[in-house]
Amino acid sequence: MGTIAAQEGSTSARSIVEGRQGRVAPARRITPVNADLLAVVAIVVVGTIVAWLRLPATTSDTLWAEDSRNFIGNAVAQGPVAPLFRVYAGYLHTVPRIIAGVTVTTVPVVQWAHAMALGSCVVVAVVAAAVFFCARVVSESWWVRLALAAITILVPLAPREVLGNTANLHWYFLWLAPWLILYRSRSTRGTVALTVIAALGALTEVQMLAFVPLLALRWKTGARLPVRVALLGGGTLQVIAYLSSPRGHTPNAPNDTSSTVLGYLINSAMTMWNANEHVIGRALVHFGPAAGVAALVPVAVAAVWALRLGTRDQRWLVVTFLAASVVLWVVAVKMSPGPYYEYSAFPSSRLADPWLSRYGVVPSMELLAVIVIALGIRFRPLGAAEPTSQQSRRVPFGRIAVGAVVLSLVLVSFVPASTRRSVGPEYTPQVMAAERACVGRPSSTPVVLVSPPKAAWKIYLDCGRLPQVAAAKTPVRAG
Repeated sequence: MGTIAAQEGSTSARSIVEGRQGRVAPARRITPVNADLLAVVAIVVVGTIVAWLRLPATTSDTLWAEDSRNFIGNAVAQGPVAPLFRVYAGYLHTVPRIIAGVTVTTVPVVQWAHAMALGSCVVVAVVAAAVFFCARVVSESWWVRLALAAITILVPLAPREVLGNTANLHWYFLWLAPWLILYRSRSTRGTVALTVIAALGALTEVQMLAFVPLLALRWKTGARLPVRVALLGGGTLQVIAYLSSPRGHTPNAPNDTSSTVLGYLINSAMTMWNANEHVIGRALVHFGPAAGVAALVPVAVAAVWALRLGTRDQRWLVVTFLAASVVLWVVAVKMSPGPYYEYSAFPSSRLADPWLSRYGVVPSMELLAVIVIALGIRFRPLGAAEPTSQQSRRVPFGRIAVGAVVLSLVLVSFVPASTRRSVGPEYTPQVMAAERACVGRPSSTPVVLVSPPKAAWKIYLDCGRLPQVAAAKTPVRAG
């Protein structure tokens, strides 16, 4: 009886609520937009951790090139805000300068190298999340979108020089550019976030303007307008910066065409599968340029598949990535030639240990993207009807197997055997040694901290800037 009365009371109460409100509020469902938001947060967190784990300990504790003298150094001398408007080498470098400003303002001196590396990993993870968000333009499949986002973090060549330092963060914004241009956000929050990312990216990487021709696609779609305006606005400021302070020209002679072609095969095609220069070198010595051509075969097969069966946006992106991978490599090498790019003139002993360049990172990402896009396209004969919902739910075991093979090959280079920062000099020991040397000295005593790859990359501090904590914690050996 008590149970029946309770049920009746519950029913009566529900009836009263329904009478007052007209209906019972439905259970809150996770919409595609909210699901994407949760995925974006997860990608940023997990992506940051994965990117950090790809950096050997010495690499993450070594400030690289502009990170020291220009970004940290300018933030120390001028504060965190003024350097944001400073032109270096013909361009603005907004995101690296923001990271440097936050580092100098909030992080102890002894942790500056780690903070710059970590800040870089966070930005790379944000770019990966943005790629995932924008990849709806080619697929609604979470697996395809996650794979495209993973390219950002897992591309084999990145740790050698690009991953983990702000001096090379601009390459990741170049990879993001076509995704930003083509995607139309489904929410106001998404549009605002992508607009901010586009503005900061364009104020960091002027080469994003290389994808301006894609603006002609669906230009009249208003939801894309804020992102495109931000990209064009940032690019315009970059052009003004270049005109006001042009970049210097290299004295090196231009590289010949055969070296440029072979360099593309080595740095863009072969590094997709393995970024170990010794492995690549052995393949070149035994098989010559054919090894690089063979590395492109899966890309060619994937491109044919996508161009034959893909949607309009899928085809456009495949064509864009194929063209951009070549153009970006050629332009980079032609603008910054050097003897290390004369691959066709190398003897076998030199070719066995080829120079791997940061210029190959984005082209290799674009080639991998072609494969991923193709793996997401189901076979459907011309004139065939759209697949039924039951057919769409069938697990594509063949494509999963191919994708697993590609992922396995990429993960071979998860942590590289060596990077350009593998020999240091590490930053933390320098600071600790300086702290010990500063004990008992005036606060104005100068301190110089050096960074690779050249003697000119230095940070100038004084003893008053150091916390002098390490001296108290480090035991002094007698004798």
